[in-house]
Amino acid sequence: MTDTKPDSVSAEYAYRDRKLGDVEPITIRTAPNVFHPTSTSVLLLRAARRLVDRPPPTALDLGCGSGVVAVVLARVFGGATAVSASDLSDAAVRLTQDNAERNGVAIECRSGSLFEPWAGRRFDLIVDDVAGVAEPLDRLSGWYPNDVPSEAGPDGARWILGILDRAGTHLEPEGRLVFPVLTLSREGSILDRARERFHTVKLLEEQWYPLSETLAGHMPLIEQLVAEGRVRLERRGSRWCWATMIYEAGQPT
Repeated sequence: MTDTKPDSVSAEYAYRDRKLGDVEPITIRTAPNVFHPTSTSVLLLRAARRLVDRPPPTALDLGCGSGVVAVVLARVFGGATAVSASDLSDAAVRLTQDNAERNGVAIECRSGSLFEPWAGRRFDLIVDDVAGVAEPLDRLSGWYPNDVPSEAGPDGARWILGILDRAGTHLEPEGRLVFPVLTLSREGSILDRARERFHTVKLLEEQWYPLSETLAGHMPLIEQLVAEGRVRLERRGSRWCWATMIYEAGQPT
């Protein structure tokens, strides 16, 4: 790849997790045509950093977007970990490469769907941040700009099911997969598949959020999705809330 400059850079995002003792933020560039880091990105990084007691030899940021997970892992683990990153979006890969150079870290970046760029490769740690919100809530939420692909399907499970089916062949024997499950998807089917493909599946992090005003404006649709079992909400006080859970999977079946 010769052109590593991002498309239409518009802002910066500063990552710092005070729960893990971070003092100085790690700053990356963002772009309007690339998925922006969210609270799920922070939870994924918190889970991955707490999970390992020493830097893993290799790590993969799958669905890297702006590259925040890859950059932070490369900065935190240092040269002890060879970090790779990939995304379906060419713009995301360019932006991740730019953010790696900006932060003075080496990240191997490739473009392609799920594990296609990594045929024959295995990793000690895979962190998945691929889209996982039921359609049409993905677009209604405002999290996915028009140029950012989602297409996670009516249950929000399309991509994560594919990852769970194939991750075992891309993990080292003691490798671990860290992945998010949102209750704005059919979480039961995702966890069932995870337990079919891995001997161990553990909950690492859980965070609940009130529905945004944007989503709350579509309550008839959301109530229909809840009735169909495609999403799950909980009433907390006066607000309807949804959650992000971060899981670790290991020992492929």
